[in-house]
Amino acid sequence: MSAFITWAALCALAAAAFLAWPLLRADRDGAPRERWIAAGFGAVIVASAVALYLHWSNWPWRNPPVEEGENISALLEATQAHADDAQAWLDLGRAYLRVGQLPLARRSFEHADRASNGKSAAALSGLGQVIVFENNGSQTPESSALFERALALDPHSPQALFYTGVALLNDGKLADARARFIAMRDLGPPPQIVDALDKQIAAIDVAIANSKPDPATAIHLQVTLDAKLQNQVPAGATLFVFVRSPQGGPPLAVKRLSPEFPQRVDLSAADSVMAGRRVGAGEHVDVMARISASGTPMGGHGDLYGGLKAVTGSTSVRTLVIDQRTP
Repeated sequence: MSAFITWAALCALAAAAFLAWPLLRADRDGAPRERWIAAGFGAVIVASAVALYLHWSNWPWRNPPVEEGENISALLEATQAHADDAQAWLDLGRAYLRVGQLPLARRSFEHADRASNGKSAAALSGLGQVIVFENNGSQTPESSALFERALALDPHSPQALFYTGVALLNDGKLADARARFIAMRDLGPPPQIVDALDKQIAAIDVAIANSKPDPATAIHLQVTLDAKLQNQVPAGATLFVFVRSPQGGPPLAVKRLSPEFPQRVDLSAADSVMAGRRVGAGEHVDVMARISASGTPMGGHGDLYGGLKAVTGSTSVRTLVIDQRTP
């Protein structure tokens, strides 16, 4: 279990660094406020992850089992005696998950799902958790679909709310992520969990306030995908929309989104990722949308993309068509 705790802590720190990096990498002469926001946002993520896991994980922290093997043997006997008992399979799946037996945990949650005729939110959430652990802590389209199904069955499932909230946050859907975290808070967890959630919600509120487009520097887009490329979007891909100067250099503004089309996207100086480098009012710029198979901003072989030229501050909505492929 200690190895898992170490791995989970590293994942939380990596997630915090990923989200805070655009602010932390500001020039040394950049605004110190951005560094404080980055540090605070990272601390909130790590604290929230620890608090939420302590409360909603399957591990009995206060009274850990002395002999997990004996416990699993008893649970296994229960499933053999009552093969159609969904709860017995759920208990077995959770026990296997605690000791890191992912294939056996997956099989147990699948049995629980079948025994409940697909009506157990706990079985779907458990299976989704197994898939996340199998993919080194990353959600996949399969796990995301399972969490969404669990949430449809039980809008109060803490695991489904947590994982779907994190997915929405990573996709830049801040308002939707905020709603999921508020729903988690409304479940009435212990005070320390409420405090962690309140800090996470406050951090999202700051991000929402900072993401509102500046009218003087705004670019309004309708991003679409060419019909001939509709079936060529890789699973797990990410959409990046950039604003660059025609003279080159790092992006003046960027947004990371899920590849859904058509999609309305607004960019402005509020979407700058570097202190002191922002798009100006009435500036002529290049705009590009790229579907990244790797999930990183750097372009790769086979990425789909499209671009156009624009002038900031216009109120009109421009259509940006993704219709090309990187050699």
